[in-house]
Amino acid sequence: MIKKLRIKFICVNMLFVTCMLAILFGTLTYFMGRTIAKEQTAELHRIAEEPGKKIRPNGTNPSEEYVMSNFTLEYGPDGKLKAFGSGGFDLSDEEELAALYDRAMAENDADGVLKDYSLRYYRAKTPFGNKVVFADTHAERATINHLIQSCAMLAVVSFAVFFAASLLLSRWAVRPVEIAWRQQKQFVADASHELKTPLTVIISNAELLQQPGYDETQRRKFSDSILTMSRQMRKLVESLLDLAHLDSAHGAGGFEELDFSSLVENCLLPFEPLYFERGLQLESEVEAGLRVRGNEQTLRQCVDILLDNAQKYSEPGSVKLCLRRSGHSAELTVENPSPELSKSEREDVFKRFYRRDAARTDSGSYGLGLPIAKAIVTRHNGKIGCGWEAGKIRFTVTLPTI
Repeated sequence: MIKKLRIKFICVNMLFVTCMLAILFGTLTYFMGRTIAKEQTAELHRIAEEPGKKIRPNGTNPSEEYVMSNFTLEYGPDGKLKAFGSGGFDLSDEEELAALYDRAMAENDADGVLKDYSLRYYRAKTPFGNKVVFADTHAERATINHLIQSCAMLAVVSFAVFFAASLLLSRWAVRPVEIAWRQQKQFVADASHELKTPLTVIISNAELLQQPGYDETQRRKFSDSILTMSRQMRKLVESLLDLAHLDSAHGAGGFEELDFSSLVENCLLPFEPLYFERGLQLESEVEAGLRVRGNEQTLRQCVDILLDNAQKYSEPGSVKLCLRRSGHSAELTVENPSPELSKSEREDVFKRFYRRDAARTDSGSYGLGLPIAKAIVTRHNGKIGCGWEAGKIRFTVTLPTI
């Protein structure tokens, strides 16, 4: 899938580059041809107005003798067609010259190109009728052909350069998709693994319930096990739904102005007996009057996750929650005693289904709490981080105040 996406990216990019190069070089060739044609016509006009004067095209060295390759046809007072010019034209065939003159006079425009003769012409009035000045277009066409060849070579080189750049850019552009794809596959694998164990227990106990020979006490034990596993599955599914909802949420829908200080204080009350039962001290320091814009339910869930995570994984000692103003933000920190965590471990705690001790399942944790908290904070345009210092792990949430 990623390979196909890269190929598609390269193809679209090269199609765009090809169109741009074609438009650029086509426009350049077109206007260059018009410019040359305009200059040639202007030269023919000057030759017609001042016959015999040496014409020096733009860019010609003034020290060089130059006369534009041309010839003129006109009828004199005696009614005979006269031909004179420069550039080595054969002006001896009077019938061909007369046909050429008539052909130029038959054209609708006073100037133009006779393609079958490869001549550019210009008609001018004389006291005895008209005269027509002709110039060879081979040099003009050679210039255009040379320009086309140069543009073609430059286009090939540009195409090769852009193709090489597209190969490199495709890796960079597709990398976020590749990372998301790997994370999604890992997420599905982890979710399947987490669901597999309770499902196995439920199925095994259900099969035992169907078998005869077990007394009521044993059957109650089987049913209690099914109920316990079912509740764990429901908790896991609810967490997965919370993550899916937060991932799909856009904008600030459902946000309102909240007293964040009061919200945090209310979250502390239900945890005090829980901390007491585990022999932990819960200390708090909440600055009053901090207001934020957000969703009350999800922010409450975020604080609950941090407090629940602290009581589950704290070593004996005290857990401290602190809420204070920091610049234009509200800074919430929750710290508890903990073994040292490396930098990679502090980053991994926000990954889905990550548990530092994968074998530890008695806490009922699936490694989804902190990822949900991170998704909530991100949706509120805030930041969440994890640090460790002096035997304590600290989670810090920063939200913009109003």
